[in-house]
Amino acid sequence: MADWKAQYLTALKARDELEKADADIYDKCTKLADRNAELRAELRKAKTATKSDPTTSNPVPAPLISYGFRRQTSPQLAPDTDATIQLRQDFAKAQQDRADSRAQLESLKEELEVATTKGKSDSKKIAQLNSSVAQLSTKLRDREEELRGKAKLLVNVQDENATLNLELNQAELEVKRVKKENQDLVDRWVARMGKEAEKMNDESKFS
Repeated sequence: MADWKAQYLTALKARDELEKADADIYDKCTKLADRNAELRAELRKAKTATKSDPTTSNPVPAPLISYGFRRQTSPQLAPDTDATIQLRQDFAKAQQDRADSRAQLESLKEELEVATTKGKSDSKKIAQLNSSVAQLSTKLRDREEELRGKAKLLVNVQDENATLNLELNQAELEVKRVKKENQDLVDRWVARMGKEAEKMNDESKFS
């Protein structure tokens, strides 16, 4: 009887510790999951917009100015790499595994609580349930650790993409500036040639 009570108290203590552990991690992972869903929606929306706009999927290169000026083309935003897509898929799979493990753990805990509440003296079943709870608790902790690592990698990739997009925007501004300079040079050259032609015409009248 004393052995059953000790196992019961141990099971309750393990349950309480598991429920209180890593509360902050659960919250962060939930937020990361929500953010990941938002990013997926934005990605699908961007891909749909890209497919519907032929000028985006097949950009026309800028015309070449044949007066010795520089030729510039507008850079395109870099699409997600295979590594980024795979990372997001792994992250989603880890989240699903964590959710499945948590559901199994809660089911076992409820079954254990029912068994102990009814005062069953089946110590073998209680021991098996305690063992299953311990195994799933370990699996859940491992999954949480994996999620932390994948979440960190995902954040790093998003930061790198944000930096790349900023650089591309700056390059776009530089392209526009160069195009304007080239156009100004062309306009001045055309105006000068026009004046020289008028001058030659005037001189030919007096010759």
